[in-house]
Amino acid sequence: MRFTPSLLSSLFRPADHVHPPGIRFQPRHRHPETFSMTLQTTATQPNSKSATRTYLLPAFFLLLTATLSLLWSHNRLMEQDEFLSFYTDGVATLHQVILVQLHHPISLDPPTYHLLSHLSMDAFGHNAIALRLPALAGFLLFQLCLFFFVRRIAGARAALVAMAAPLLTASFYYSVEGRPYGLLLGLYALSLLCWQIATDLRPHPDAPPRSRLLPLAGLTLAIALAITSHYFGVLILIPVSLGELARTLQRKRLDAGVLTALALGLASIVLILPFKRAVMVYRQHYYIAGVNLHDISQGYRELFLRYTTWPLPLQKLAATIMVVLALWLAIAGYKRFKRRPATELASTWVALAAMALLPLFGYLFGRFVTHTMEVRYVIAAIIAFAATFAIVLERRLRSNTFYAITLAIIFLAVIDINTANILHERSTTNATLASFQLSPTASAALHQQPTQPIYIQTLGDFYRDSYYDPDPGLRARYTLVYSAPDEIRWLGHDTNAITARNMRSFTHLSIATFAALHQQPQPLLVLYPGSWQWIDHQLTADHTPQTPVAPALRGQLIRLTDPFARER
Repeated sequence: MRFTPSLLSSLFRPADHVHPPGIRFQPRHRHPETFSMTLQTTATQPNSKSATRTYLLPAFFLLLTATLSLLWSHNRLMEQDEFLSFYTDGVATLHQVILVQLHHPISLDPPTYHLLSHLSMDAFGHNAIALRLPALAGFLLFQLCLFFFVRRIAGARAALVAMAAPLLTASFYYSVEGRPYGLLLGLYALSLLCWQIATDLRPHPDAPPRSRLLPLAGLTLAIALAITSHYFGVLILIPVSLGELARTLQRKRLDAGVLTALALGLASIVLILPFKRAVMVYRQHYYIAGVNLHDISQGYRELFLRYTTWPLPLQKLAATIMVVLALWLAIAGYKRFKRRPATELASTWVALAAMALLPLFGYLFGRFVTHTMEVRYVIAAIIAFAATFAIVLERRLRSNTFYAITLAIIFLAVIDINTANILHERSTTNATLASFQLSPTASAALHQQPTQPIYIQTLGDFYRDSYYDPDPGLRARYTLVYSAPDEIRWLGHDTNAITARNMRSFTHLSIATFAALHQQPQPLLVLYPGSWQWIDHQLTADHTPQTPVAPALRGQLIRLTDPFARER
């Protein structure tokens, strides 16, 4: 062997720059941001068998995700917010979906997710699983983009850990909810990946630049679809924009292609302005009153665990553990950032950090713009945590033993956690369906007058009863009752009343005003416990005589014996 200066230099390279097996770094160049490390998608020995495994394992975890999600969805009844989407998206045509969202919205989102779920229900039937398929597709896209994003930084092993880790978190729930949040996860991850590819295209210094048209188009599309899927979707601009700002400061020049893609994506905000005007009617007395700092911490906690129903000591323990793990991850991520190779752009880490801060940005957006916020609006922060977790493990994952044990633990934990979720969902579903079995007293009262409406005041219970009750005769009689003044008086909001009025415009559901209820002779009502109950307070204030009949449908069946008391 002949020793040369370059060979001596490589022998005495600092340990932080020892390249992991299967990864070949290109030498430092005067414009390092234009080059990337070439990732060999092999394990310790590049061969056809390991290359095959590189693609088989991601495919396996995608298949596992789809299987668990569909099983979960099969055992889960639709909930109130999903019914809002279900009835919106179940109209006859795409044009009617647009008209509903423009004039009579009940699901307060821009139209993109509704159009996708309409197409899904057209193809697979008007059912819960079809409604949720776009959310599942978004979650699968999220995993796939996360895999390729991390692979370009830390190799295929870390990428596999990154795409599998979210299955252990509460974010997986959004693959089985027929709302835009699973889709948003996929679009946020797609925007990050497309920006990464668009800013890092040469496989080695002497290669000519590749076309950036496809990744830039993907970046534009991801931003536009996110903005037109949810009003908080505009936050998708923040991670990539801050990452691009850091890259611009490093390069000391603008990237016209990336800036054009960002501008074109942002331009889609013009498309949602008419839909935003349509939902402004809800704003005056909306059910969420303001935004507070607690939303930030809750936004982080609910990325990982949905534990608000746990006993308080367990909630505190879980919160403490999550804080400790988050601090460890932040410290480990910073150390990994400091020892990054020359070909790894600092701007990528800026984008990841901005993604991790989405709950903070969501709070600011809700506080000063929308005046409302819920933690599910910022769940895309999980992208940063999953990616960073996998990247900081990259060195340890070079060990075949550690890699195999890590995958085995993740797989077993995924099966255990999500089997428990599915079984819990099945138990809840069975309990709800069993509640439709009426006692003889309740059955006799409900069937005494087969055409008499059965009034229900709470939206969620009305939807559930009128859709899932196995008795078609009773399903047709369930009637939603509303009264904007009474709801504002007792609840402080009229969200239910506006929703009910809008539903009368495009659904065949039975809906009546509280005044119409009083025109019925001895009407039957089902009162449910809960914070959204107002009718019992109003009946008491009106001194309307009530006769309890029997427990029924998870609530109390009552009969009004003096229906004209309010008018007197």
